[in-house]
Amino acid sequence: MEFIHKPVLLRECLEGLNIRPEGTYLDGTLGRAGHSREIARRLTTGRLICIDRDAAALDAAETRLADCLEQVTLIHGNFGDLGQLLDSRGISGLDGMLFDLGVSSPQLDDASRGFSYRTDAPLDMRMDQTDTLTARAVVNEWPQEELRRILFQYGEERCAPQIAA
Repeated sequence: MEFIHKPVLLRECLEGLNIRPEGTYLDGTLGRAGHSREIARRLTTGRLICIDRDAAALDAAETRLADCLEQVTLIHGNFGDLGQLLDSRGISGLDGMLFDLGVSSPQLDDASRGFSYRTDAPLDMRMDQTDTLTARAVVNEWPQEELRRILFQYGEERCAPQIAA
């Protein structure tokens, strides 16, 4: 089955970015490039910087953005390192940024990625497959108190002690 991507709030995002054809824009969470494709199509001499932790997303973007790749720079990285990623490429400013946070459907649909409960697969959950730390290691090797803290602090889970146990 062919994957069809429909970017969320596309019209609203494009309106909010108020794209200038000569501007420099950032998609900090490239995903399947739905937003990026529409941003890049509006550029003439401008540039679109696309960042993603998932190499599969970057590979797919080369195809999805084939008709506008001359305006696009694809970067394998984490938007948390945005300053360093832009500095290392000599980019000193941006005219707009977009971050569509979350897991993508292809990550959930690919059982080997270990994001879904739908299939029996190793617990992985790495956005970046080159990272060494997996969810399996966290769940099975980290101290119970640390798991409790994570579940309580980030998940606001009141049953964190029981779940961690």
